[in-house]
Amino acid sequence: MGKNIILLSFLAFISCVSLSPKKEREVSFISETKIKKDEAYDRALIWFAKNLNNSNWAVQIKDKPNGRIVSNVKYQCNKMDSFGSIVGDVDYISFSLDVTTKDNKIRVIFEDVVYLIANRHGVESVEGPSDRDELKYIEQNCLNYIRRDLMNAVNGVSYNTRSDNF
Repeated sequence: MGKNIILLSFLAFISCVSLSPKKEREVSFISETKIKKDEAYDRALIWFAKNLNNSNWAVQIKDKPNGRIVSNVKYQCNKMDSFGSIVGDVDYISFSLDVTTKDNKIRVIFEDVVYLIANRHGVESVEGPSDRDELKYIEQNCLNYIRRDLMNAVNGVSYNTRSDNF
């Protein structure tokens, strides 16, 4: 019995992942646009609705006068397999997405980024990031795709946001 407790304690200890502090799990950028704040806001909100499946549930803050949208996101990223997931596991990136629009520019912040693995039984484990290198890997393999897609939507060149001119 005592050996089992020691073994379970050891397994629990080695399976713990040390996350970087919340402030260190943040990626942000500011980008130029060629549109006014309200149009950028409207296009970003459409992008949220079409890409997060349910904008009423996903979007926590909609503040058009200040051009701000905040949402919690759990994004399935199939490019994270090098972190140690096995066949049948599903890789997710969880984060808060904070978008602020202004005339001719937009700021996007991915906050509280966490890499999760869900096994085939639905049990999730936190896998990182534990340092800046892991965050950079997540940014390159998952977050940059989201950033590009959102920016394409805001700039009116995405299939996710249709033009009003038809």
